[in-house]
Amino acid sequence: MGTYCVTGAASGIGAATKAKLEADGHRVISVDLRDADVVADMSTPEGRQSAVAGVLAACDGVLDGLVPCAGVSNMDDALMVKINYFGVMAMLEGLKPALERGTNPAVVLISSNSTSTNPGFTRADVAVYEQGEEAALAFWAGKSYLAYPSGKLAIAYWVRKHAVSPEWGGKGIRINAVAPGVIATAMTKPLMEDPTMLGILESMPIVAGRWGQPEEIAEVIAFLLSTKSSFIYGQTIFADGGQDAATQPTGYPNPMDEMS
Repeated sequence: MGTYCVTGAASGIGAATKAKLEADGHRVISVDLRDADVVADMSTPEGRQSAVAGVLAACDGVLDGLVPCAGVSNMDDALMVKINYFGVMAMLEGLKPALERGTNPAVVLISSNSTSTNPGFTRADVAVYEQGEEAALAFWAGKSYLAYPSGKLAIAYWVRKHAVSPEWGGKGIRINAVAPGVIATAMTKPLMEDPTMLGILESMPIVAGRWGQPEEIAEVIAFLLSTKSSFIYGQTIFADGGQDAATQPTGYPNPMDEMS
């Protein structure tokens, strides 16, 4: 059995993933703002450093898998930039040496089907994340909710790029992502309580006819961490009840196209 780290493990998809992995017999080191093995704030550099140090101490420097699941979905663009992307990047870089020492190490990141169902963001919106946290925060200051889907697409691009890189794939670390649709969690509850946002969510076609449950996403994450998916590299798996397929029947849209 393996040793895994799950951030955002106190609620939602993170909690469901922790429960699933533990039920399968694995050890899980949880990270969150509360009710976790490692309590840390992923929105600050100090909190990220504390999280990495705590996980490394707990796993004795050897980790078989990582699920940086901590994230927010609200109208605070700064928090979305800090936690959803740069908090994830800090955990990836800080825990990479431990993953290199793991057995069949795998990483599963959290993207989103909003990357294909939300129109309006551009190449610049996505590319800014590669320019660093300060640049991304300045770019998104006072702007729209599009910081969320653009950051999640930046995650998907990171997966695609690094899964085949000498530094990650070349070190034996398998990387994939899951792109959930609307999942009934505490994170999405405020969105559902906003009449405008609720109307948008309800207007989107979902083949399954319902919103998803965190346990359904946890099953996909557990599969991607396991050796059952040993031939899958660099993929973002949409788990959204068919919403992406219904919205984009001809294929995955690429905001880079309008700039190429």
